[in-house]
Formats: sequence, C-alpha cells, structure tokens
Amino acid sequence: MKISHREEEKVEEQLIRVLGEGHNQWTYRPDLKSEEDLWVNLRQKIISNNQAELNDSPLTDKEFETIKTELLLRTKTPFDAAKWLKGENGMARITIERENPQLGSVSLILYSNQDIGGGISTYEVVHQIAKRGSNIEARDRRFDVTLLINGLPIVQIELKQVTAKDGVYQAFNQIKKYAEEGMFRNNIFSTLQLFVVSNEQTT
Repeated sequence: MKISHREEEKVEEQLIRVLGEGHNQWTYRPDLKSEEDLWVNLRQKIISNNQAELNDSPLTDKEFETIKTELLLRTKTPFDAAKWLKGENGMARITIERENPQLGSVSLILYSNQDIGGGISTYEVVHQIAKRGSNIEARDRRFDVTLLINGLPIVQIELKQVTAKDGVYQAFNQIKKYAEEGMFRNNIFSTLQLFVVSNEQTT
C-alpha cells in the first residue's frame, strides 16, 4: 500500500510533540527550513555561548566563514566528527583569528559534553529540512526529523507509518541512499552521530 507524504508527515509531527512534552527539553523550530537556516542558527548559538570570549565584538561574516571551514575540516568523517565533538576536557572548540587584528585570536565553544541536559546546551528539533543535491545529478532531498544540540545536527530520524510495507527497511535504505549521495558530507550535517529509523512500533 502506498503511503502518502501527508500521512508520513503526521508521524513526524507526532514525534515532535512527544519530544516537547513534560520534562523533555527539545524545542521545535518550525522557522528553520533549509541548510542556510541551520548555519544562521548555529552562528547565533556560537555568539550566545561565547559572549565573554567575544567581548562585545560580534562575529563578522568573514570570521563565521572561517568557523564553517574549520568545522568542515574537523568533521570529514563520522569518526573525525565524534573525536572533535568529544573535545578537550569535554569542550569542542574552534580557534580563529579576529578580523580586527587588535582583538587577536579567540577560542570559541561550539559543543559541550559537560552541559548535556543543562548549562549552555540547547536542544532543538527541525523538520523537513530542504537539502540540495551534492552534485548536478543528485536529487534535492528533505530530511524527516533532525535533532540539534547547540545548533549542530547530532541525530537524524527517518520515519515511516506502521502501515507502510517494510517501513523500517525503507527508512534504512533512505538513510543509506542519502549517505551514498554525499548528503552528510562537507556540510552542516557532517556532525551527525546517530541515525534512527522507525515505523512507530519498531525502531
């Protein structure tokens, strides 16, 4: 039986509601719909979490481009990303030279293992993020549900309805296809650490 896109979206919306209930700390961000939106959100998180380090001198566009470049260099593979996210003393940092030479260099916290469940860490849910194909032959994609910690994609969830034939297998193959197409390489999704597939009953 063919499952409509709208029926699958209902499953995704149900998961988003559950993540935001009770003592769960996940905040749904319906305003984030594209990869560019995620980069803008990450920039805001970096500024918010490093106010003392930035000393009232906000990141310039050039400085943020340097951060993006350094982040992608540290997350070329899932293993590289895991190693970087582990950080030194539980802090994943990137050090850059400020555009204004008088400000010198600054070491910025992007991810903290010390603050899981509190502290500076923020937990956000995004839904149906549009992702351009990695090359001219690759199709554009939309990811079901992504969990962000401090603005970094950490968990990717692909969902199917329980009535979908071989739903979990379909979701697994979807993740596999995205990986083969390079959807998780050399972009903000290169920080992903966990992939979850589910059909409401089996995960």
